[in-house]
Amino acid sequence: MKEEKEIKKEIKIDDDTLDAVCCDGLTLEYLPEELKTPEMCMAVVKKDGWALEYVPKELKTPELCFEAVTAYGYALRNVPEELRTEEMCLAAVRQNGMAMKYVPEALKTEELCLVAVRFHGSAIWFVPKALRTPEICLVAVRNSSDALAYVPDALKTPEMCMVAVKKDGWALEYVPEELKTPEMCMMAVKQNGMALECVPEELKTPEMCMMAVKQNGMAMEFVPDAVESVCINAVLQDGPGWRLQEPA
Repeated sequence: MKEEKEIKKEIKIDDDTLDAVCCDGLTLEYLPEELKTPEMCMAVVKKDGWALEYVPKELKTPELCFEAVTAYGYALRNVPEELRTEEMCLAAVRQNGMAMKYVPEALKTEELCLVAVRFHGSAIWFVPKALRTPEICLVAVRNSSDALAYVPDALKTPEMCMVAVKKDGWALEYVPEELKTPEMCMMAVKQNGMALECVPEELKTPEMCMMAVKQNGMAMEFVPDAVESVCINAVLQDGPGWRLQEPA
């Protein structure tokens, strides 16, 4: 690869321009096309993969694109379709699991999907339903409770659901009714009082409702009438210890 001095000499740009492009790859957008060389573009995408968006199509080689997605996985979006190989896609999702969005369907293997959800659980949204195995789903939920929303109900286990609600009580919304146990619901409202909305009425005990209201006073909206007086009395008794307004 040419040294910076050689690049400057060949394309005849001043020091400030070259420094700006090397320090911030996005400035490549404002550089005239005729001044963009293979050497300069390679140097830039190695530092900032997103700058691939501003590399002329004729300069997008497999090598340059690979360097770009290695630096910033989401740059896969700007890789020409014909250059998106299995190796390149794997490098992209290893850097950023959400790059799965730009992986061609034909290249989405179980291995690649597992790598993606290990990095970002929400990447399961881009995993074909046929590849959402128990292993991939559990790994996804461990990384992001939101992933539970994209797990088929048939694959949701008590362990998986408990992992999700421990991270975010609101994940109880995506737990099948038959898997909602008193322990799981208590865990959910302890983490997020508003999760009381998703608790089956028959499981809303005075203790659980008070736990929910203590975590978030707005949860009072979902307290059964028969239990409401108990919660109000607890609030009046403990005073400042209870939050009657939604936390900031």
